[in-house]
Amino acid sequence: MSLELAVDGGQTNLRMALVRDGAAVEIAHAGGFAYSAETDLLDSVSDAVMEAYGALGSPAGVRRICLGLTAAPLRPDRRRRLATRIRDRLGGAEVWLGADMVTAHAGALGGDPGVVIAAGTGVVCLGIAADGTAHQADGHGYLLGDDGSGFAIGRAALRAVLAARDGRGPATTLTEAAQEAFGDLAGLSQRIYTSPAPVRLLATCTPWVAAVARSGDPVARRIWAAAVDDLVTTTAAVLARAFSGAEDVPVSYAGGLFAIEDLVRRPFADAVQVHCPGIRVREPLGSPLEGAVRLLAGGLGPYTPLMLTAGSDAHV
Repeated sequence: MSLELAVDGGQTNLRMALVRDGAAVEIAHAGGFAYSAETDLLDSVSDAVMEAYGALGSPAGVRRICLGLTAAPLRPDRRRRLATRIRDRLGGAEVWLGADMVTAHAGALGGDPGVVIAAGTGVVCLGIAADGTAHQADGHGYLLGDDGSGFAIGRAALRAVLAARDGRGPATTLTEAAQEAFGDLAGLSQRIYTSPAPVRLLATCTPWVAAVARSGDPVARRIWAAAVDDLVTTTAAVLARAFSGAEDVPVSYAGGLFAIEDLVRRPFADAVQVHCPGIRVREPLGSPLEGAVRLLAGGLGPYTPLMLTAGSDAHV
């Protein structure tokens, strides 16, 4: 019997599947990763992985773990340190470690060429061209990117609320919704800045921002429309670089934001067809977690250059 672990880890949530003989048999959850000056990211990631592993009962004999992580370090030395730390804490399991865009793409398109945009707390888009080359857009984090993300939507909503309170912007019923979510709005900005996980906190605003938009509030509706525009722009950029005007290119999506059909998924699909003639958005074959399971079963294939493998018998 072969035991493996598949991981889809983001800023808000981490999911781990116990994979037995190629099939996921149990799934556990843990908290996401904390981005703060007080927390070492490698500690935060490895602790979340071990929390989920513990929730599965810490099964012995795991031979391999495949992780797609929002927080996969870009620097090779730090990525290898993280892989080594996870390997050691799992008793020597082989580690396949890469960005969550890899498992999102593998889940949505099954390894075939095409473009997948993942939008949750953050945003990243990955295209795998017909020749196997990889092309990425965004994934630059909340300070320099993540355009159209859950974080960006929450930030735009609270900025609109504070602007309305200051008299710098139009009145909006986002104000009442924010009061329900946060209580007294006096000192709101300071509370956000001093939160242990401000990025995650802002991303949790999306449900009530969506509710206000559905009620017809023009400020909230503009926030969602701008987010969709950003997601389409990012997708179109990867299409142009990876496929250079080709038609009938598979485009799909991943991430919690695309669960919002009326404000995100349907407007996104419609806008892609307008901005990229000949392109139709496809429903994903599976989730990013299922993408990690698929990689364990079939190997890394076109994603090999994007993944670090660590272990004495590591192979792809």
